[in-house]
Amino acid sequence: MYAKIIIDGYVAALSDGGGEPITETEYNEILFAIRSRPTAPDGYEYKLKTDLTWELVELPPAEPEPLTDEEALTRYANTLTGASNPDLISAAETLLTERIKEDK
Repeated sequence: MYAKIIIDGYVAALSDGGGEPITETEYNEILFAIRSRPTAPDGYEYKLKTDLTWELVELPPAEPEPLTDEEALTRYANTLTGASNPDLISAAETLLTERIKEDK
């Protein structure tokens, strides 16, 4: 048994069980369309519509990964010293060195 899964007017997937039942011919047509997908420019993707035409859609902006505590502390220490240390130990050493110089 062949099936397709439609989400918001787009063919989201082909399946061999779940979804809307389709014929083998329709399955092969969809498969051919999927294999013939054009290359999208950066920041976009093509989505297959139910009429088997492609629609170019803009991707939402990627959300940056949240900083770890160490990365946040490194950035903060670098902000205080104006340095660009790559890790917390280096940033802490620079911060301590700067503070010692200020106390003299």
